[in-house]
Amino acid sequence: MSQVFGTVRHPAYFLRRGDQLGTPISLGETLPESRAILYTGPPGMGKTSELMQAEDLARRQGWTAIRLNASAVRPIEHQLTAAVRANLDLLRSRYKGSAVKDLSTTVRDLTRSGRDTRMGWEGRVGGGIIPVEFVAKREKDTTAYDNLGTTLNDFADKLAALTEEDGKPILLLVDNVDRATEDDQAGLNELAIHIEVMHRPVWLVAAGGAMSISALMTASRRMSGIATTISNQFDIRELGPLTDDELRPALTEPLTAAGIPYQHAAVEQLLEAANGDASRLRTLAEAALGYRDPALGITESAAALAAAQVYADAAEWYQGSWDHKDTSHAQKDLLARVAAQGPNGLYMPAEMAAAGDDHWPAIDEARQQLVARGLLRDHPGQYVTIPDRGLQDWLNDYLGQTPITEVVPGRLEQLRAQPTLAPAHPTGDRALVNQVFGTSRQLVHQVDRLDRKGRPISLDQRLPGGTSVLFTGPPGMGTSQELARTKALADRQGWITIRLDASRRESLEARVIRAVRSEMDAIRRRFPNDQVKELKTQLTRMAIRTRNSMNTAQIRLGISPFPKVGVHTAWEGVTKDSVGTTLNEVAGQFGAMAGPEGKPILMMVDNLDAASADDLIALTELSSNLREERQPMFLIAAGGEEATSRLLEASGGRNGTETDEVTEFDVRRLQPLSADQLREALTYPLERAGIRYEAAAVESLIEAANGIPTRLRTLAGAALELADPREGITVDVAVAATAKLNAQSQALYNAAWYNCSAAQKQVLARSASHGARGMEIPARSETPDRWSLDEATQKLVSRGLLTRTGHQIRVADPGFREWVQTRLGVNTAQAGIAHPGAARPSATQHGLPHAAQTASTRPADRRPAHPAVPANLQTNR
Repeated sequence: MSQVFGTVRHPAYFLRRGDQLGTPISLGETLPESRAILYTGPPGMGKTSELMQAEDLARRQGWTAIRLNASAVRPIEHQLTAAVRANLDLLRSRYKGSAVKDLSTTVRDLTRSGRDTRMGWEGRVGGGIIPVEFVAKREKDTTAYDNLGTTLNDFADKLAALTEEDGKPILLLVDNVDRATEDDQAGLNELAIHIEVMHRPVWLVAAGGAMSISALMTASRRMSGIATTISNQFDIRELGPLTDDELRPALTEPLTAAGIPYQHAAVEQLLEAANGDASRLRTLAEAALGYRDPALGITESAAALAAAQVYADAAEWYQGSWDHKDTSHAQKDLLARVAAQGPNGLYMPAEMAAAGDDHWPAIDEARQQLVARGLLRDHPGQYVTIPDRGLQDWLNDYLGQTPITEVVPGRLEQLRAQPTLAPAHPTGDRALVNQVFGTSRQLVHQVDRLDRKGRPISLDQRLPGGTSVLFTGPPGMGTSQELARTKALADRQGWITIRLDASRRESLEARVIRAVRSEMDAIRRRFPNDQVKELKTQLTRMAIRTRNSMNTAQIRLGISPFPKVGVHTAWEGVTKDSVGTTLNEVAGQFGAMAGPEGKPILMMVDNLDAASADDLIALTELSSNLREERQPMFLIAAGGEEATSRLLEASGGRNGTETDEVTEFDVRRLQPLSADQLREALTYPLERAGIRYEAAAVESLIEAANGIPTRLRTLAGAALELADPREGITVDVAVAATAKLNAQSQALYNAAWYNCSAAQKQVLARSASHGARGMEIPARSETPDRWSLDEATQKLVSRGLLTRTGHQIRVADPGFREWVQTRLGVNTAQAGIAHPGAARPSATQHGLPHAAQTASTRPADRRPAHPAVPANLQTNR
């Protein structure tokens, strides 16, 4: 193969990519403030190339890069172990031996679930000149309470320790995250959060297909900061098709450097065939070299022959994609209809409107899956096309259909259009944002919140009604912040706090042990040695659970030093303490320790949504035990909207029939903030920092926040970064910040939508069609499907996609509401997101796939009279 264009690993021309906001996508010498980065996009868009470039960047800068591929059959811990071992020589040459040894030990323990140890004795009778020897053995578990093995977070801590020597970044590169198991994806979620809060020069740079974000959302079980469109932990960098101007140098520069002439028309022909796909352009260019003219170089004829060869070579792959078991009938039907439209594309809202209320979700799902597979491409204006001209021709030939060849006037320009944003003056970084508003766990200004009865929510303002408290609410409402506020109260009072996050990858007991271990110094300072020793004993018994002994009896026949033959029997010996201990006993020990002083000990458990059923059963039993013991030991938990129902189910144990035990929780539900509360949360920090703002700009940000404090902080941070220091936050800056956030969230919106069931999409569609005011909960309607829609509503509220106030629901994120409206054809395009004046054909013009179509202009937003909106999206109140 010719080396004119270099290799895939080292191309002759390096493509400089930027997102639709003009922000560079590839990593550079100045690394981003976000420590967790995710490259995502359809096949062939260059995700793996970005990781390769990051690896090359690290090599040039003298940084450390550890790269691995996620796998569906091999746990990520095993992949990580192999990657570190492959880089041990490099690590030893850069860092001290002791630090590398600690890292190596941590990595080794990643593949072990704790290194259990045993001690015992052995007795022998006989042997020597006697031909018979009797051997007896007895072993007993002696594993320490905190010997739990290591986690991915522990590994990140060791990487951070390495950076203390020279301060140079370490990049952990993980490819193919969409292929990883759900358990591994949950581990990557936790790792992303941990790396972000470490504030050390360690970066997680991941890459995966278009469904990676959806998979990470599902794996997180609504973990704060991941599974909500309000905020996300990853800096998502979506890779899409490149423009001809961006791709052209990748073709012409290597040809010029190699002294190979080319016709400009041939270059344009190859670019048209590549259709924005860099990897396809490379394949076409390599094929064109084989047909080049000795004197003229790459001619139009060579380009045409190259395209024909590439399409012919791909015919087997086209057939394979069509025959693939995941290519459903709905996908095949959609592919056929899109192929029939030729270069014009298919207008999707009209297709879904024609399908009717019961069938449009299936068409929408087929569209999303085909886009993820790279077989379809989305365009502004809600058109879809087949990005591979070879596949389009193959489909029309295979199906025996004649496609439209006449291009609708203005259609190609519309398909090539990209969303634009209002210009703003970029100034700052996140350090300024944190300085003005504080961090997520330590805000500059706390808003005092009230429940429906007007009572304070926070524990520093209203004492608990029992020994167990549960903060609940949708993502982004501030449940974790309430735990942080409680922790600050405990620190001021000198109380001991044991704080932990529930996890899918580790039991609650193990998490408690790790949390206690981190607080052991404070515990030793406060309590006598004998009580601390007893606590460690209780933790050891909880970690081991069973401490059975292993007994062996053996008889050996033969005379030394000759070989012997033996027979043996072994059995487990059950000891009196073999049942181990539970959280109840550990909490009881804490209570006994705290009782004489009367100073409370708080066990705070966040992210209950990630807890397993067994973990929730343990928590309900702990809550009941704390109530009965009446010791100064408190359980403070936080979770999403489904936390109460899951705890009710867990209260019945394995049979799942709820009891009244869990009703003893003091449940404090966080609701959307009022406009006055949001205004206070925004203006107080700005005034304290001396930052100017326009009142109308504040109102614009408040409206965009929609009652959600986390979204307000994100919007305010974006506005602060865009604002001119002399003018402060103006209305134009506020509008641009909102548009920027919504544009950056497109991949999140798409992923959240993908994870919705048909019923959930129906509810979202109906709510979005009602705009900002929302609609009544489906349970209050009299439609036959109201119970399935009511269940779907609850799921959407728990995921943070809907907010519920009384009996009214609305789409939580205004940007997501506009995304749903646009996707389904509701004409509410906003500046910076779509083109409000763009021409869109009416629904009736899409009914005949083999007829030429003309463009027409839609009227302005006049809901509900919109012909392309399914009937169930129209106002029904």
